[in-house]
Amino acid sequence: MSRRPYPSLDLDSFSGCAAGLARAFVSLSSDIALVIDDAGIVTSVAQNEKAPMNPGAEAWVGQPWAQTVTGDTRGKIESLLADASTCGGMGRRREVNHSADSGDELPVAYTALRLGERGPVLAVGRDLRSVAAIQQRFLDTQQALERSYWRARHEEARHRLLYQVASDAAITVDIERQCLIAVNAAAARLLQVDGPSAQGRLMSAHFDATSLPAVEALLASACAGSEAFAAQARLAGSHISVALTATRVPAAIKPTVLLRLRQADPPHDDPLALGSALARHVDGTLEGIVVIDSDGRVREANLAFMQMVQATELEAVIGQPLERWLRGDSMAVIRSLRAQGLAPCQRVALLRTGRLELAVDMTGSLLGDVAGGDIGITLRPCGSDVLTADARAAVLLRAIDALADELGQTPLPALLRQAQALAQQHFLHTATERHPGDSAAAARLLGISAEELARLRS
Repeated sequence: MSRRPYPSLDLDSFSGCAAGLARAFVSLSSDIALVIDDAGIVTSVAQNEKAPMNPGAEAWVGQPWAQTVTGDTRGKIESLLADASTCGGMGRRREVNHSADSGDELPVAYTALRLGERGPVLAVGRDLRSVAAIQQRFLDTQQALERSYWRARHEEARHRLLYQVASDAAITVDIERQCLIAVNAAAARLLQVDGPSAQGRLMSAHFDATSLPAVEALLASACAGSEAFAAQARLAGSHISVALTATRVPAAIKPTVLLRLRQADPPHDDPLALGSALARHVDGTLEGIVVIDSDGRVREANLAFMQMVQATELEAVIGQPLERWLRGDSMAVIRSLRAQGLAPCQRVALLRTGRLELAVDMTGSLLGDVAGGDIGITLRPCGSDVLTADARAAVLLRAIDALADELGQTPLPALLRQAQALAQQHFLHTATERHPGDSAAAARLLGISAEELARLRS
């Protein structure tokens, strides 16, 4: 190996005390120092005696330095030795990974210095594990933030879709006659018509004269194509402006278009406040809201639907065929809905755990502005009493889920104390609801005294 002479540094006099220099460097500012001979063999290892970086590093003595690091970083050792021989005796800093006794990789940043033209190489290293841990924590935090962001975006999209099913006005239009075929309850309220009597009414009676050309062009475009078309229009006799989305009903016998009318979202300066308002509406209603795809499988559902089918988590519902809970005449309603675009309100039986049935009023419509021919269905329980216990249990489940989000931030004992307090309140409310106005009976149900019940409720 040819070397250039040293024009500026005369380190020959230090070559005989390389091991002492190694110990000095470790005591002053580094974590490890190695002495390497002309053949690249480790001849001495110096570490902090009280807190050695790698207790097994002494075994490197007699081994080639390049053999003490992982295969992907051996080239850097060769570069360090080459720099020390050709770059004035000192090479630039390079990071390598040693194989530790524990099986993990030990990252170290080395700088190499040749002690004289023919002397040994002194390699001084800094332990990078703390830096690597900080970098890993940064990456973990960044990934957690990204997951939270996309989870929030998914929840926002979910709430908007379910809010659309719950609140959008929908009508089906006979294109040839330019009249209404059917309207849902929201459309009846918006157009100020009685649902059953709306059939046959002309479209022109419901839109401002200045908006009619745009509405007629929208219907014609939707009837001629397979995708959804959108426009803005103003309702007749009012200042209400609505966004219209029109889609042809492909299975209809005569040319039919599904027209959805959507008013602007509630005014909120803060987008987060709007998202919270949509979430409260979607998960605060007693009406079950569910979206199914073209194969009849559940895409999205709200909390009330989960309570109705007695599902403990959303994942147990998503992807399941709706026929699992609605059978016979109920599925016939959905088949009719695909052909007509809208389904009138009809009493059906919802199957629950243990083959129990819950009577609900079902309505639905095609979601023309959602790709894939999805259907939005609303299920209104005929009596709210049957869902009281489900709703109470759902509140407890939501609270427990909220506690689960604190894992990693709050110690387990503190989480258990909070969970115990939530369960206690759940049992207290359940007992008092079963015996309204009779605290003594509620206390007997709980196995405590009336005084203890009063104290716990205060």
